[in-house]
Amino acid sequence: MEISELLARNFLFRNLDPDVIERIAALGSTVELAGNQVLFLKGDEGDALYGVLGGRIRISSGDADGKEIILNIIDPGDIFGEIALLDGKPRTADASAMAPSQLLRVQRSDFLGLMAAEPRLTQHLMEMVCDRIRKTSEMLEDSAFLDLPARLAKRLLSLAKYYGEANQETTLTGIQISQAELGQLMGTSRESINKHLQYWRGRGWITLGRGRVTIDQPDALQNLVDRDEE
Repeated sequence: MEISELLARNFLFRNLDPDVIERIAALGSTVELAGNQVLFLKGDEGDALYGVLGGRIRISSGDADGKEIILNIIDPGDIFGEIALLDGKPRTADASAMAPSQLLRVQRSDFLGLMAAEPRLTQHLMEMVCDRIRKTSEMLEDSAFLDLPARLAKRLLSLAKYYGEANQETTLTGIQISQAELGQLMGTSRESINKHLQYWRGRGWITLGRGRVTIDQPDALQNLVDRDEE
């Protein structure tokens, strides 16, 4: 994936003028990671924004007993580390490669210089950060008020929208994620995730593969969410 393409399609920079995108791209350098290589750890200096050009990155957090929860899985075309880019404070989670990966890196010092020179970028980022806060609040509400099947359906639909692979009808339905990863992402066990996925597969709503979920009937999952939110 080209750097300009990665930036233009990501939520943080989407709809910016092409000339601004190119100025951001010019600040970037590339980083190569081997499979399972650590990029940064919680508490490390927040000095750069990253984008995935190829491969896959796991964002996680652990405790002293060795327990780990996956907070997010970053696929090609997505960006992470935007909080540290803006406030410069220590990293809030660990980041490591799930497979050999190529990343875009934009240093915070360079980016702040561009923000000072480009008011359009500053205003755009304020709007995007507010949008991310709203989405985070929505996820917290989901955890409090939706049961697991509805939360799982809503998360799968969201993953398909932002990270899915297009089928022949250009509908984004295919998601590269294992049931264990889904369980960690949802804060529950793999067995609980498997129970609901197998039920949906039996009804023809989804297709399961090795490390993959394909949504065949998105309306059925959306109806499940809508009923629980009523």
